Amino acid sequence: MLTITRKALALEPEEVMELERIITDDDREEALRFLKKNIYKKLLTSQEDRLKFHLDGDGDPARSFHEKKK
Repeated sequence: MLTITRKALALEPEEVMELERIITDDDREEALRFLKKNIYKKLLTSQEDRLKFHLDGDGDPARSFHEKKK
């Protein structure tokens, strides 16, 4: 899942040409493929280091339990 924030993405010249072709041809299937392949993938990559599983803790639960037990 993506974090909802404002992002700026850079498109390569080839991607801009592909997007222009998709718009010109009014190709809906290619548009969805382009969004998944280029835009969504770049957004995921830009947030890779920030995404965490909701059960991931900040520390080692076994160690903290052991320290509390002492």
